[in-house]
Amino acid sequence: MSAYVREAYRLTDRDLVRAAQAGDEHALDALLRALADELLPLASALAGASADADVLVGDTLSRVYERLTDLREPGAASGWARRVLVRRFIDGRRWSLRRPTYRLDAVTVAAELGTRPELIDLRDAVRDLRREDRALLVLHYWQGLSIAECARELGVPDGTAKSRLAKALERLRRRLGEADR
Repeated sequence: MSAYVREAYRLTDRDLVRAAQAGDEHALDALLRALADELLPLASALAGASADADVLVGDTLSRVYERLTDLREPGAASGWARRVLVRRFIDGRRWSLRRPTYRLDAVTVAAELGTRPELIDLRDAVRDLRREDRALLVLHYWQGLSIAECARELGVPDGTAKSRLAKALERLRRRLGEADR
C-alpha cells in the first residue's frame, strides 16, 4: 500500500484490508486507491498505451472489489491484485472480443512523449511480443521479480518462464537488429 494511505488511516496493510472486508467504505476506498497507484505503472508497461492501462487497472480493481471477501491472507492484497492484473492483460484478447471498441483518430497530448527512434523501436518490438512473453518481460525487468516469482505469477514452471524469457529476449534482439552484435 502507498505510504500516504497507511499514514492517513494509520493502518497496516492487513488492517486496511480487514477493515475493507468488514464493510468500512473509507478503508475500501483507501485500499482501491492504493492498489491503483501500485498497479498503474505495471499496467502502463504491459499495455503500452495510457488508455489501455487505465482500462486494465479499472478491470482489475473491479475484480478485486468483487472478490475482496474471498482474500484469506489480508497481507497478500498487493500480490493478489498484481496477479489479477497480469491475468486480465494476458486474457485481454478474449475480453476485447466481448466488448465494443471505439477508436479516436486525433487526440491532443499536453506532455511531450519520448520519440527518440530507439525508444519507438523498443516500444514497437515489445508491443509485438505475445502477451504472455510481454507480461513475463515486464514482470522480470520492470517490476524486478525473479524468474521463480514470475513463474508463480504466471502459473507456469520455473523452467518454462526461464525459457520463454530467453526466447522473448532473442526475438527482441532480432527485431531491433542486435542479434549479430
